[in-house]
Amino acid sequence: MATTVRKPTKCPEQLSAAEAVRFLTPDQLEFLTCLYGAPASIAQGAIQLLPFGSRTALPATGLVTARGDGDGPKQGEILQLTDLAFEVMATAGDTEIDEITAQAAAILAERHRR
Repeated sequence: MATTVRKPTKCPEQLSAAEAVRFLTPDQLEFLTCLYGAPASIAQGAIQLLPFGSRTALPATGLVTARGDGDGPKQGEILQLTDLAFEVMATAGDTEIDEITAQAAAILAERHRR
């Protein structure tokens, strides 16, 4: 996954889901889209498995918060998804569903023309 992310000019608490999406790389957005509809515990576990660069970029958008687990070295931070992250997943997931539906409709229309 790419790790380049532009720092939002607004505070993360002020970003809407549509605004936060603009700061994600395509790979990050695809990853979050895949988590759409998953239980929160599964989504949070999946975020922990992201490569370091992708993990560190997410707090800048306000999609995750990092908290120390109290044990072990500094790298023991746990990322927690925020409400904004779940909104982004829903927004991205709905967009993908709409695109797939439109593609399916186009295929059916083409078949009926033949």
